[in-house]
Parts: sequence; C-alpha cells; structure tokens
Amino acid sequence: MIITSKSDYGLRAALYLATRGERVRLREISQSQHIPESVCSHIMRKLVAADIVDSVAGPAGGYILARAPGEIAVASVLAAADRDICVFRCVEDGCKCDLDGKCAFQVVLKGFGAGIAQYLEKLSLADLKDQPEKLPEFDLPAMASGKAS
Repeated sequence: MIITSKSDYGLRAALYLATRGERVRLREISQSQHIPESVCSHIMRKLVAADIVDSVAGPAGGYILARAPGEIAVASVLAAADRDICVFRCVEDGCKCDLDGKCAFQVVLKGFGAGIAQYLEKLSLADLKDQPEKLPEFDLPAMASGKAS
C-alpha cells in the first residue's frame, strides 16, 4: 500500500490534535509525534489548506482541528498530507506498464485498492482516538460489492 511517510505524519499529527482537543504549537506536535519540525510545518500547511486543521498565529497560536474528529475521515487526512490513496502503482492513473488494460490481475488490484480506500473513508479520527480496539473489520468482498455496512 502506498501510504508515504508524509501521509503517516499527517495522520499522526491530526490524531494528536484530536486527542488533545485544544490548540497545540507546532514544536509540541513535532516532538511528541517524532516528526522533523520542518516536515511537520509543511504537512500542517497542507492540512490547513484542506480545511482539516485551523492555524492561529501569534504567541498564543498553534493548530487545532477545524472540525470535530468524527467529521474528519482518515482518508482525507492521508490524501491532504501527501496524495490520494493508491494501493498499487500499476493501477494509478498514468501507469506506463505494457500490460495496462490487458492484465487480469490489474482488475483484482483495482478492486482491492477501492476496498481499502472505501474503508479508510469510513474511518474517522474519532474512531482512531476513541475506539482503536473496536475498529470495524476490513471486509474486502463486502467492500468490492458495495455491501459494506
């Protein structure tokens, strides 16, 4: 699965804000989540641009979630921090494989990738914050057929 370091950092930073529930300075986010401060700053700007996080400048400034944690999908945080979720490069738009469109396994990979993306869309920051041990199971057949609950 292609979830980059930046997407991972973005999710960790957003989840930290969800857990804290108050304005937090960049340095605290960076140090507590083991994210290099320059990278954290870049990612936080992306989360602000995506309306996931609000930024307040000044001595009492910092970052806070723009919406309630239950209203922020994990998939949107991952995508905002780096890119849209792509499970396998060969099914990504612009794939330059000689077998593109002729590979039977590519159909399987597309279905699997769509199922993962759908699952991450359903998960919110609140799910990760409040009930990480009770997350819904990933059910690919139900996801692929559109029967997910």
